[in-house]
Amino acid sequence: MADTELKRRKLRNARRRATGLLALFAVVYVLATHYGHLHASLAWVAAFSEAAMVGALADWYAVVALFRHPLGLKRLPHTAIIPRKKDRIADNLGEFIQGEFFSNERITHVIDTVDPARRAARWLRHADNAGRVAIWLHTGLRNAGGLFNENEVRAYLQRSVSRHVLSTDLAALAGRILASLTRSGRHQEVLDLLLRYGAGQLKRPELQQSLNVIFAEKLPFYFQRLKHWAGTKGGEFTARTLAELLEEVEQNPDHPLRRHFDDWLQEFINKLQTDPDYRWRLEQLTQKLAQHPALYRYVDDVWREWRNAAFADLNSEHSRLQAFLARQISRFGEVLEQDAAMQQWVNQRVREQVPRWADRYRHRLGQFIAEKMKEWNESELVDKLELNIGTELQYIRINGAIVGGLVGLIIHAVSRYL
Repeated sequence: MADTELKRRKLRNARRRATGLLALFAVVYVLATHYGHLHASLAWVAAFSEAAMVGALADWYAVVALFRHPLGLKRLPHTAIIPRKKDRIADNLGEFIQGEFFSNERITHVIDTVDPARRAARWLRHADNAGRVAIWLHTGLRNAGGLFNENEVRAYLQRSVSRHVLSTDLAALAGRILASLTRSGRHQEVLDLLLRYGAGQLKRPELQQSLNVIFAEKLPFYFQRLKHWAGTKGGEFTARTLAELLEEVEQNPDHPLRRHFDDWLQEFINKLQTDPDYRWRLEQLTQKLAQHPALYRYVDDVWREWRNAAFADLNSEHSRLQAFLARQISRFGEVLEQDAAMQQWVNQRVREQVPRWADRYRHRLGQFIAEKMKEWNESELVDKLELNIGTELQYIRINGAIVGGLVGLIIHAVSRYL
């Protein structure tokens, strides 16, 4: 509003200056003509002021005729040009802007001149600018979070997980993983890990005591002496014996149990890859897993935990995500600034994609400009144009008066010396 009032004030002042200059030349002309007999030079003054009045009036007519009918005479041809030709001007302006300012040639020229990759790199590497981008992204994510429909997201995740589970060939996947382990000998490392874990568990006094209790409860009552021994030492003896066996297998790479394990694993891999019965069983397992309520509960729990953690961070004053984004954006700017090949790649992508985007929306842009101008009524259009270019048009009136006066002097000189 303040900017509009300032433009109106400038327009009024420019009109007063141009009209005042016309009035001044009129007064000078009257005086120079009336007192012309007093001095020969007054004829030159009269010639200048007369031609200046003609030039000022001609340009006044031209300026006024653009926007309205001079002196209110509506029958004068070719007046109020802009209001009468509003629709055609709107169409032509829209076509001009879309053709001249958004042509592919001009866009690619601007891209080549600007070098957007280098400019973006220099701008992003500054921490303040990277922070601004991070804040913008962080705010966008926080606002977008409220747009999610909780039930729809959960249903989508459940469907997606089930679909991926069903599409997974569990037999083939397990076979490939195990075959890869056996080729590299990593299956023995897995076995060693299991053996160490098993031996460690068997050495735990709590487990040994539990085995003692189990033996004491399970042996028949009439094996009293055996039952007493089993209840006090049987579990410990059994656990220690098994632990020693596991340690022996772990420490001996050529232990027979390892060979049995290799043979069993290879047979299992072959069955996974070739046995229809195994494949059918795993397919049935996959279908049950994909439809099992426990899977849905797990997906819901994961989603809920992720959502709560994300929302808590997004609404925090010291968001870790925002700080992370700022660091990564700044780092990206530094890397991009130092990597000429990456800059060339980015510029090439921009050079390819922006003209495609322009081709898609260029016509809509011109159409939007034309339709917006057509929406304005005649008085609104005249007011907007006068506010923005009317001040400069008043200077045309002033220049017309000066140029007209100079031409008048030339004509007067020629008429005197012919």
